[in-house]
Amino acid sequence: MGGTSTDVSHFSGSYERAFETLVAGVRMRAPMMRIHTVAAGGGSVLSFDGTRMRVGPHSAGADPGPACYRRGGPLTVTDANVMTGKLLPDLFPHLFG
Repeated sequence: MGGTSTDVSHFSGSYERAFETLVAGVRMRAPMMRIHTVAAGGGSVLSFDGTRMRVGPHSAGADPGPACYRRGGPLTVTDANVMTGKLLPDLFPHLFG
């Protein structure tokens, strides 16, 4: 997971396949893996609207990156994962701070 989106596919002994799909508005007819794009990448900026947390549509990008990189970046999905223990900060490369 990275950027502002991530691509996912289901695997249950074999990959789900599609034989027709749209790519950039163009109909494609060829066997391919069925992949879904989820708008919840690690760089998606979190914000609070007074009622609930919102994700995106803005991205922290690689520079400055998420707040946990310690380069002045905004709060992101990656930061939430660090705070909840889903990502271990000790495993981050030392170049992040």
